[in-house]
Amino acid sequence: MSVDIPKEARQKYIERRRLDLENCKHALEKRDFEVLARVAHQIKGNASTFGYDELSEIAIDMEVYALAKNSENLSKVLGKFSKFLSQP
Repeated sequence: MSVDIPKEARQKYIERRRLDLENCKHALEKRDFEVLARVAHQIKGNASTFGYDELSEIAIDMEVYALAKNSENLSKVLGKFSKFLSQP
């Protein structure tokens, strides 16, 4: 798939996901699975549009684990989310 989105827009998208990651970490600490599921669902729906299929896959897992209230696997997925965002 060829994504024709300006570099600046893609950078802004990633910056917003960094904020989402921080919000998700706090939500996990509070066991607020509703917030985690909502953020995951939003990312799942828009990551591929920006050409980030890997992030979409991470969000799918995140949503599944949030709906299942599985803190252990959510923690692992948030680690993958963090690693994805730290890539150049």
